[in-house]
Amino acid sequence: MRIGKVSELYHISVDNLYYYIKYGLLVPPRPKGQYVFDQATLKDLEWILELKELDFSLREIHIILSLKRVSGLADPQDVEELKAIYTGKRDFCLQEIQQKQKIIGCLEEKIKDLDQHPASATLKTGVPLSMLPLLCCPVCKGSLSLTDVEMDQRFLYHGALECSCGYKAVIDKGILMTPNKNTNLQDTPDVTRELYKDLPPQLISMFQRSYNWMLERMEQVNLHHKVIAETYVNAWFFMHNHLEYLPGDSRYIVIDKYPETLLMYKHLIEKQRPDLDILYLADSSTTFPLKSECIDLHLDFFAVNEHNFYHPSFLYQKLRPYFSPQADVIGTYFYFEHAPKSMKQLLSMYPECSRQNFQNSYFHEELRKNGFQLLSEEDCGFTTDSGNNLGFGFHVKGEKMHLLPYHGKRCR
Repeated sequence: MRIGKVSELYHISVDNLYYYIKYGLLVPPRPKGQYVFDQATLKDLEWILELKELDFSLREIHIILSLKRVSGLADPQDVEELKAIYTGKRDFCLQEIQQKQKIIGCLEEKIKDLDQHPASATLKTGVPLSMLPLLCCPVCKGSLSLTDVEMDQRFLYHGALECSCGYKAVIDKGILMTPNKNTNLQDTPDVTRELYKDLPPQLISMFQRSYNWMLERMEQVNLHHKVIAETYVNAWFFMHNHLEYLPGDSRYIVIDKYPETLLMYKHLIEKQRPDLDILYLADSSTTFPLKSECIDLHLDFFAVNEHNFYHPSFLYQKLRPYFSPQADVIGTYFYFEHAPKSMKQLLSMYPECSRQNFQNSYFHEELRKNGFQLLSEEDCGFTTDSGNNLGFGFHVKGEKMHLLPYHGKRCR
């Protein structure tokens, strides 16, 4: 019987059959240069398939077949050896069953503990009263008046903000919402955190190296009694992944164009760190109702890149008026290393995207031009495969995407 017919009859691929031949499990005759499976070879194949069903490895199967080929199992000693092999496999399986039973018992206990774990009380938060001194009209820089207020001793939950120049904003569900609504159709609010799914292990490891680097630099600057901000959190939200590192005596500003994303993260953080004073600001622009020079530290994980998806300007050029004279910027910039296909895909998916996006030289030059001194940086390596992740759908496999954590400081 030809190898193709054997493959069809026994439901095993031709490649596997050739592998078994190369490994020495099958030794079919080869008249005229082509393998022919005779009855003896077919019996060997059937035994191989049976032994595989019994969870024997190819090496173990080779030992068993060798016993048969040496003596045809006529020698009682060979029969005893085969019996010992079967006994050993049985005993091994019994040990595995016992071990699995122990694991099952431990898992059942953990599930039981989780079922009995009391849900922590969630503290409802809003716009912290401590944030009011930081607010002003973005148009005329005048004071904002509050009306129709729902509040307690710490938070504003609902209300209307208005300036004499005509500017208006509202507080709804504890989120400050400006008139600058998102009109871009390329993205959607990631309320189910789809962007965090399906990341390949190599990219996750690069993320963690960048996180570690940023956390080290954050430890070097004094985080206490500061105003710390993060923008464009719909894509990646560094602060939320590292709440345990944030001191309770500082104030935080979290900005995104999607109120739905902000509300989702607000609910999560209320369960984790209700002690933090956080202003959630829904604004699709970079003209915020914030006073000049009020931000001491800006955190960025992909935010500079995200800004360039929709704007030709550099993010820190726009945010610079809000930074204090000695403000720090700590983040991670993503850049391509000669990736024309990825850039083409990116510009196709985001027609407004800057052609300078994901360019290392552009990032460094813009930092310098906009009055920031780069104190340190470290290239965390590159990936050539971002997986099927929604957030990096523009990255073409085979082209290099680097992660560059950095620490800069406003110098003029």
